[in-house]
Amino acid sequence: MAGIEVIRAPDAPLGGGDPTRRHAVLADGLVLLPGLTRPEADDACRWLGAMAGDDRPLALAEVALPVVLTDGAGPHLLDADGGLVLALGPHPAIAGALVAMGAPTPLHAVGLVTRVGGGGWAWLARARVADSGRVDALDGLEAVVDASGLRSWAARWAAVMSTLAP
Repeated sequence: MAGIEVIRAPDAPLGGGDPTRRHAVLADGLVLLPGLTRPEADDACRWLGAMAGDDRPLALAEVALPVVLTDGAGPHLLDADGGLVLALGPHPAIAGALVAMGAPTPLHAVGLVTRVGGGGWAWLARARVADSGRVDALDGLEAVVDASGLRSWAARWAAVMSTLAP
């Protein structure tokens, strides 16, 4: 597909534990999803081609990590920056959305994810949250009942994080 191709990503964070995870996707000059296997990257090229260019930084790819135990949560997702994100479970009020959280790198990515056409995933809303605010952010996210509330949640957590930024 024009403008989208698989590239090598030798420094991908997930590649440190699994040497097969050293691929990424180059889409219109942006390096996305570093830490994919070659077959995952080939698949991502296909579904990223169906996404609007402005939405691609919100993309997540489902990855198979059979040695990671998550007590029934999942799927495991790789975000556009190469961070691992775990879908924790369905959102109680927003159909098709899953509550998700990433590892602290140094901030947790917390928000809602959903499947997108063609086989990928995307963030519906995301905030970068300090470990001390993680539970409040997740509780606030679960209390959201509609798209307006989701926008308010995202704006609140963006404002909280901007006050913590150095």
